Amino acid sequence: MSIEIRKRRRVAGTVIIAVGFLFLVFALVKTQIIDADEYKAAAKSLSVSSSVVKASRGEILDCNGVALVTNRQGNSIVFKYADFPESKDQAARNELIYSLIKLFEKNNLEWIDRLPVVYSGGKLVVDKEKDKEFEYMVSENMLELSKGVKSTPEECLDALIKRYGLEAYSKEDARKIASVCFGMKYLSFSVSSPYTFAEDVPSELVSTIMEMSDTYPGVSFESISYREYSDKKSFSHILGVVGSISSEEYEAENNLLNEKLNDDTLTATEILNLKNNAYSLDDSYGKSGIEAAMESYLRGSNGVKTTTIESDGSVVEDYSIKPVQGNTVVTTIDAGLQKVAAKALADMLVDNKNSAYFGTAGAMVVLNCKTGAVLANVSLPTYDITRYYIDYEKLSADKESPLWNRGMQSAYAPGSTMKPAVALAALEEKEITVGSTCYCNGTYVLEDQTFKCLGSHGHLNVTTALEKSCNIFFFEMGKKLGIDKMNKYSNLLGLGQKTGIELPEAEGMLASVANKEAAGQLWLPGDTVQAAIGQSDNLFTPLQLANYCATIANGGTRYKPYIIKSVLSSDMSEIIYETEPTVLNTLNVSETNLNIVRQGMRQVITTGSCKTAFKDCLIDAAGKTGTSQLKRTTASGVTMVCNNGFFISFAPYDDPEIAIAIVAENALTGSNTSKAAVPVYNYYFGQKTKYDIDRTQNTLIP
Repeated sequence: MSIEIRKRRRVAGTVIIAVGFLFLVFALVKTQIIDADEYKAAAKSLSVSSSVVKASRGEILDCNGVALVTNRQGNSIVFKYADFPESKDQAARNELIYSLIKLFEKNNLEWIDRLPVVYSGGKLVVDKEKDKEFEYMVSENMLELSKGVKSTPEECLDALIKRYGLEAYSKEDARKIASVCFGMKYLSFSVSSPYTFAEDVPSELVSTIMEMSDTYPGVSFESISYREYSDKKSFSHILGVVGSISSEEYEAENNLLNEKLNDDTLTATEILNLKNNAYSLDDSYGKSGIEAAMESYLRGSNGVKTTTIESDGSVVEDYSIKPVQGNTVVTTIDAGLQKVAAKALADMLVDNKNSAYFGTAGAMVVLNCKTGAVLANVSLPTYDITRYYIDYEKLSADKESPLWNRGMQSAYAPGSTMKPAVALAALEEKEITVGSTCYCNGTYVLEDQTFKCLGSHGHLNVTTALEKSCNIFFFEMGKKLGIDKMNKYSNLLGLGQKTGIELPEAEGMLASVANKEAAGQLWLPGDTVQAAIGQSDNLFTPLQLANYCATIANGGTRYKPYIIKSVLSSDMSEIIYETEPTVLNTLNVSETNLNIVRQGMRQVITTGSCKTAFKDCLIDAAGKTGTSQLKRTTASGVTMVCNNGFFISFAPYDDPEIAIAIVAENALTGSNTSKAAVPVYNYYFGQKTKYDIDRTQNTLIP
C-alpha cells in the first residue's frame, strides 16, 4: 500500500471521528441546554392524560332577542381517578362512597343513582327505563350471570354485594354503594374519564367536602353549566327539557358518528373533532321541545383538558382545546305576546268553564299570516319547568295532562270552525253564489234522520249563515258537495295533516269513507252532513286551525308553520341557519269567493255572537266560533256529554297580519272562547303602534 493511500485514509478517518465528535457535542448541548426544561418536565411527570371537557349548551331567545333559556354555573361532585382509592382496595372505596352518600342524605340532597335494580314499595324490582344498563350489568362485561336478562333483581343484588365486598352493610345500604360502583364501571371511570357523583350541589356542601379532603381523597368538584329559565311556566311546552342521555339515544348518536367516520374524505383534524364530540353515557341530551329539536345546534363543541401527574404527586391541568358554547337558537316566539296569551287563555278558561266535574284546559296558537311563523303557542295547564324531574311522577299521573302540548299534539273535532272551509268549497264548486239562500226552520231531515240547529234563522245566504253559524245551511252544503269535494278543499287548507313544524305534532284526521271503513263501519249520509259542521270523524289540532285560518286570510297561500327563526354562533357574530318562509301550496281559488267567506267571518265579530267580546278590540278582526261535543267520564265513573269551545280569527281585516286559534276544553260555548283573542290583538297591535311611534321620534333606532 502506497504512502499516499495511507495518508488519505488517515485524513478520512480523522474527519469521520471529528464529525462524530461534533454530533455528540451538539446532541449533549441540545439535551442539556436547549431542551433542558422539556426533559426536566418529562422526568418529573409520571403520567399525562387527556379528558373531554363538556361545552355549555347554547342559549334560546325569542324573536326580539329576549332570553328564554340561558346558563348558570353550578357545581358537580366528581371522582378523580388519580387520587381516588384504587379498585384493589375496594373496602376503602366502599367506606368513602358510603360516607359521601350519608352526607348527601343528611342534607336532603340527591346523588346520581344509575343502578337498574331499585326498591319500590319495599320490593326490589328492575327499573324499566334502564333496560340497557340492566343488560350490561348481567352480561359477561360485568356480573356474568348465567340467566342473563332473566336474572331476578335479588340475584343481581347478591352478585353485586359479592363483587364489591358489601356483606357487612345492610341490603339497602349495600345497594346504594353498589349503585355508585356500578356507575363507575358502566361509565369507564379512569384518569381520562372522571365520574360524576352528584350534580348541581350547593356551594356550602362543596366547601364542606373540600375541607374534608383527607376523608374524601379523589373527591373534587367541577363548575358545570345548568339551564336557567327567564320564566318557569310560560314557555315550558315550547322549550322542553334536557336530561341524561338514554341508552337508545346514545346508540343512535354513536351509529350516526360511525357513519360520519366512514367518510374517506375526512381530514385528520375533522376525525379528531368528531371523536372529541362523540356522546358519552353521562352526557346531557335534549329530551323534548326545542331542546330536542335543536340538539345538534345547542350542544356546542367539547374541549380537551390535559392532566399531568408530576413525580412529586402534584397535578397540573391545562386546556389543549378550549370548549366552545353551543349556538344561539332564536325562536319566532314573541315572549311578551306569549305571556299575554297565557293570561288571556287562563282567564277565559275560568269564565268559560262548564261542568264542575272536570278541570279547565285549553290552547292558543298565534301565527304570522304572511310567513307561517308561530308567535305564540300556549297550552294550559302548564308546569314549572325547573321542577320537571322532581315532579315528573305527579305530572305524568295528572288527568289534566299538564305535560301535553295541546296546541300541537291534541286533535279535536273542530265544530263550526269548519264552516268557512265548507263555504269556500260550495262557492268554488258553484253549488251556491253569494245571493243563494237556504231556509232554516231549526230542523233538517235527511232520509230517516233529523238534525237540529241551535236556532230558527229563516232565509240565509252564505255570509249570514257564517255570521249566525247556521247548521241547516251547512247541512245542505254538505249534502250538495259530498264528502270528497269537501275534503278536497280541507286538504288544500291543511286540515287533518301534519303541518311540518319542527316540534312533535299530531296528524289529526279528515272524516272520510275510507277511514270509516277502516274502522269497520259504514259511511252513512248523516256522516256527510255532520262532517260539514265539523263533527263526524274530523279531528284537527289548534295549529292546523290557525294555519287554515291564516290561509283564508292571506288570499290562499298556505305556509309551513315554523318556530325556529334562526341559529347564530354563540357570540352572535355569524348566522349559522335562517328559516325562510316555505309555501306548501296555494288554493288557486277565486279572490271574490275568498272575500265572501272573509266577509261572513267579519260579520261574526261585528254583528254576530262575538260582538260583545270584541267591543274593546283595538283592531278590526274577523273570526268564526265553534262548539263540539264529546263524552267524558267523571272520577266516579259517570259518563257525561261535555263541550269543547273553539275560535279562529285573523286581523286586521283589510290586511291580515296574524291569525289565532283557541280551544277551550269543558267550555260553555265557542262564543265565550273568543274573548281570549282580544287581549292578544290589543297587545300585538298596541305594541306595534308604540314601536312605530318610537321609531318616528328616534330615527337612530334601526
